[in-house]
This record gives sequence, structure tokens and C-alpha cells, in this order.
Amino acid sequence: MLTADYIVLGLLLVFVLIGALVGFGKGLKFFTSGIFGIIISVFVCYLIFGLVLSWSVVSDLLARFNEWLREQGNVGTFFADIYIDRVVLAVVLFLIVQIVRMIIVKILKSIFEIDNIFVKVINKVVGAVFFAAVFVALLLFAFQIVSWIGGDTAANFLSYFDGSALLLDKLYLNNPLNAIFS
Repeated sequence: MLTADYIVLGLLLVFVLIGALVGFGKGLKFFTSGIFGIIISVFVCYLIFGLVLSWSVVSDLLARFNEWLREQGNVGTFFADIYIDRVVLAVVLFLIVQIVRMIIVKILKSIFEIDNIFVKVINKVVGAVFFAAVFVALLLFAFQIVSWIGGDTAANFLSYFDGSALLLDKLYLNNPLNAIFS
């Protein structure tokens, strides 16, 4: 095992212990509120924007909005030409995702924080799994940042993981975030 393997295992253990101590309800609230919540909402909007844009109802509404803009004169035509309709759609989609995210988090937090011994144990176990998943997501994101930097930094980074018992070199090369952020 490489030093990197021990570091990753140590950090994973720390995240799992924190998850077990904090529990799923509080952990979910922490990782989905504030700046984390905004980042999650932006990411979800990025993933579903094309899907929502392809819906015929949305396309028709945007076409009518563009038509109305063009009827308003030069300023309206300018806004139609720079696709302000898509910006409006992105903002509305972001607000909807934010509201849905807050509702889901509030419901899940309420369920997992019921004062019952069985639910408390489940809360701790799911919290440990959740924090492990958060650690893996952060690790993948760190790998993605190094991949974006590229050059000698990426080559040195990859050589540092060569022969990893945890297959960190394979994980770096086959990072699923590459497909999303390509």
C-alpha cells in the first residue's frame, strides 16, 4: 500500500466516524444548506436544464416570450438575441430546485431525527454511509480539479498513485466527473 492509500483510508475513517456521530439528519442539513446547498442546486440545474428545455410546454412558453420580446422594439430584440429566455428559465429552474431541495431535506431530517432508539441507530448508520459518500464525492472532485490543471501536475499526481492498492490511479483515470464536466 502506498502512502496515498493510507491517507485516503484515514480520511475515509474520519468521515465515517463523524457521520456516525452526527447522524444522517444533521449531516444532510449541513451539506445541503448554505453554500453547499447552492452548489448542489446549481449542479442539479446543470444536469436537468437540457431536459427541461426539451419539454414542448417549456419550448412553447420560451418561443412566446421571445416573440413578445421582439415586439417590444430594439431593447426587446437585443434581449431575444442574447437568449435571455434561457437565462430566465435557468433562474426559475434554480428557484424551483432550491425549494424542492429545502422541502426534501426538511422531511428527511424530520424522519431521521425521531426520538426512537431504532430510528437513532438507523440515523447513525445512514449518517456514516452518507459521510463516506461525501468523502468519495470530494475525492472525485479533487481528482477532477487536478485533471483540469493537466500538464506535469496531472502526470506527477498520476505517478504518485501508480500501483495503489485502492486503485486510486484507475479511479483518477476513470473519474465519472470527466463525463459530466467535459
